[in-house]
Amino acid sequence: MKCPRLGLTFVLVLTSTACVLLKTDERIDVIVAAVDLGAGKRITDKDVTVTSIPVSTLTNDMPRKSSLVVGHTTKVAIARGEQILLSELR
Repeated sequence: MKCPRLGLTFVLVLTSTACVLLKTDERIDVIVAAVDLGAGKRITDKDVTVTSIPVSTLTNDMPRKSSLVVGHTTKVAIARGEQILLSELR
């Protein structure tokens, strides 16, 4: 005699795993340099743009709004297309 609970448990585990795998494709916007920024450069609106990254790679050091970086000065050089990290700003 088969155990009906075992079948239900398997279906629930499979469904949960599928949900987790689907969410790994989620992306979120972060701020990157639109141009090469030298060390000591005061950042303006024209210096930044937005790109999306997988949610799983997001850290607290990655600003999601340009208002968090505009007006700040870079501590290090940041290449065009590179993510701007809050720790790299003054």
